[in-house]
Amino acid sequence: MGTGSKSSHASYAVGPTTASEADDVVAEAPAQPMSDEEVQAKADLLMAMNLMEEITDPPFALDPEDEVPTDPVDRYNAFVGQVEQAQEAIEKLKEAGASDEEIEAHTKALKAQTLAYLNSLDEDDLREIAEAKGFEHPALVGLSGKGQHPLVHWLDPAYPGDIPSKAKIQAAALNRYNELLAGKTVGGMTLADLHELEGTEPPLSGGAWKATPDEVAASAQAVTASIEAWNEAKKTYGPQSQEQRAEALQAMLAAEQKMESADCPELGEDLAKAKAEAKSVVDDALHHTYVAPKDVQPLIQEALASGKLSETEAQHLGGHQLVALMRPSTPDSEVESLKALAAKRQEQLANLDAGYAAHVAMAPGGDQPLNLPPAGDPGAPQAIAAWAKNAGDVRDMQTGVNSWYAYTQQGGASDTPYAEHPALGPGKYLQPNEITSDFKTWAAKQKLADLRTVAAELGMDNNGKATRAQVQNYIAASFNKKYDQQAIKDKVNADVAKKEAAKAAKSAAASAPLAKPDGGLASDEAVQALASKLPKKVATATPKPAAAAAKAPKPGSFNANIQALMAEVQQAKATSQDVPAYVDPKEVAGWSFGAGTKVSNLGGTYAKTVHAGPDGSQWMFKADHNHGGALGHTEAAASQVLSLGGVPAVPVYHHKKADGTAGSIQPLLKDAKPFTSSPSQWTQSQVDAIVRSHVGSWFVGEHDGHQDNWLATPSGGLVQIDRGQAFKHYGLDKLSVDYAPSGGGGFTPIHQKLYQAALGGGLAKGVKISPAAAHPVIKKFESMPDAQLRSILHSTAHEGVKAGVAWVPQMRSKAAKALKVPQSQVTHAQIATAFLDHAVERKNTLRQNFADFFVKQMGLPSGASLKHGGGS
Repeated sequence: MGTGSKSSHASYAVGPTTASEADDVVAEAPAQPMSDEEVQAKADLLMAMNLMEEITDPPFALDPEDEVPTDPVDRYNAFVGQVEQAQEAIEKLKEAGASDEEIEAHTKALKAQTLAYLNSLDEDDLREIAEAKGFEHPALVGLSGKGQHPLVHWLDPAYPGDIPSKAKIQAAALNRYNELLAGKTVGGMTLADLHELEGTEPPLSGGAWKATPDEVAASAQAVTASIEAWNEAKKTYGPQSQEQRAEALQAMLAAEQKMESADCPELGEDLAKAKAEAKSVVDDALHHTYVAPKDVQPLIQEALASGKLSETEAQHLGGHQLVALMRPSTPDSEVESLKALAAKRQEQLANLDAGYAAHVAMAPGGDQPLNLPPAGDPGAPQAIAAWAKNAGDVRDMQTGVNSWYAYTQQGGASDTPYAEHPALGPGKYLQPNEITSDFKTWAAKQKLADLRTVAAELGMDNNGKATRAQVQNYIAASFNKKYDQQAIKDKVNADVAKKEAAKAAKSAAASAPLAKPDGGLASDEAVQALASKLPKKVATATPKPAAAAAKAPKPGSFNANIQALMAEVQQAKATSQDVPAYVDPKEVAGWSFGAGTKVSNLGGTYAKTVHAGPDGSQWMFKADHNHGGALGHTEAAASQVLSLGGVPAVPVYHHKKADGTAGSIQPLLKDAKPFTSSPSQWTQSQVDAIVRSHVGSWFVGEHDGHQDNWLATPSGGLVQIDRGQAFKHYGLDKLSVDYAPSGGGGFTPIHQKLYQAALGGGLAKGVKISPAAAHPVIKKFESMPDAQLRSILHSTAHEGVKAGVAWVPQMRSKAAKALKVPQSQVTHAQIATAFLDHAVERKNTLRQNFADFFVKQMGLPSGASLKHGGGS
């Protein structure tokens, strides 16, 4: 019997069931005889459940009247009708005296049936049905792509429509719509994008939503009411207080956002005054209150899912700062300042992590002595000097980071705040006096000449005349501020001068008396004799003796490992300080770069133009000659993704010149030079940098990293440039030592040169491929939410499809297979979705793919530990 049968719920005279019939009953029947009412209710329930199953998986219908509707909304309506019939039957069973256990079993079965049906629908059907049922802006929920789609619960007829969990889903969509109205983007969508998706017209007025004077007044009252609720929530205590404060804060910001985005021409200047007043009262409400990290957690999760906040901002700013970023009334200059602060703090934390790891390798702490090598060993003076300087840097960084870390999400809202950053944990703060005591205990066993060599590495140019105490104190001054290196050097010079003066006076007195026997003044000859014996410049530093050539430490030794660790830290710092900071693309879009000068010496097929930035720095514009600017979006997105993963990348921005030419623009690296050395000359830190860069290149599908596209920065770092071929081979590329789609020879990617040299024994002695170098980059990429990645790549995907870039055929094929339709029927939006799905999949399989690569292709068993978070 189909869903259209007119007798679907007629009354039936149902007799006792047979054994075979009993198997079809929804829940197990009780042992005692059933009443007629109970029998009829069971029959009705069974009929409803059967019809619900037919709607979910329609059988072939002989009678057109029995056909299941093909329209998603009509089919949903039919399904809901059967659910209501089932609910009525369960109520009748309850009235007829069925046990609580049986009622619960029937209810669970019904909920399982509704959940299965709704989960079988695709996202487009869910949105269409929800919109038909009154849900406003269904495209603004389910943006993360993770877990069950929120509309499944909102549409579930097994639950009442007015429950709080359903109301929260609608509220989330409305809050995000208010963000769009305020000019923000959500999930990579603008207000215009959303209305195009919905097939509706966006508001035409200058404001975000058209309001009457009464609606503006109501919005102002809503702001006041939300502030009162916030003030009350601040007074609450107990298990629910955190959640209440978070909800009140969220409601207050949503009310302010609605007020800020209102447009009411009838009010004239009074509207601006009302908005300013609303901002002022919210400012006051926030100003006198500590916003705890957990208070903003729900807001942050929503903002991350919508792309309004980046992971960097969410993890490195305090409560008040995050609220300011999410408020529509915050001035753009303050927003940019906060974003820059988040990036700076992220770099501070990364430098602290690296520096602390290098420190504890040589200074374990506790009751353990320093693990420094004998100062006379080859390479030891350099390693010891680097440790001393790094200890001082770590102490300063701990002080700096501790001033803000506890107020951030990772420091104040996490259950394990120090798991990723042990340098900030209890008892880990470096104590200069303790380190000094441990150092002097170690130094007492070293030769003075060796300690002087260490001091020379730290800049002591008169080390040859310094005493043991002066040398030790000079080295300790690197991490203990009670010593002053310049004062110690001055003291050494003064001691030397004093000794020389005394020696000269004694010698002069013995050979040339100053007075004549008659008591007159000494002759000019006597004076000249004395002057000739005095030091020429008593305060001049003693020339530093020529140092013997330092011997290289033995590969694999403790000294070699420490030097490699220090080199890695130093190169990371060097690269980060030479690569320009990322600026908000909206700000760059507003800059005027002028006509520029055409140059042909910057590589590539086409000539580039060089322009002056607002601060006088040089910028390069690269026109997209064949794809209308789509490749500008591509390179800009690739640079942003790479920088979020800790891979050095010059910031690139999509840009359109005054004449309409679209492409990309980026700052030029000042004083950078080509990286021209061969693999046999590469250091361990350079090899590790190339491995980390390779992880990023594979993530963004970029295989054009040949040596001409690599630069050495002034401070000694390495950075790959020209990521214009990112994503070009997505869907076809392979993670292989032999894969080079741009060709061999001069176009061989530098990571491929590295791996081939390693396999052929062509690296320098002691230098090797370390899978562990890939781990921190993989970890950072993995921590990037899928929604954030989709948001960053949104323009790359949709503009790339429109322009027909290289990856479109592969993604069209993937979409067709996933949708089980011919390729000719795949839409642009579906191709773009397939591209974004592929990017997310690549991010989430980096760890497994590189573990396999290092083990199977490079023959490095240690690569297997990448699967478990290692790789050493």
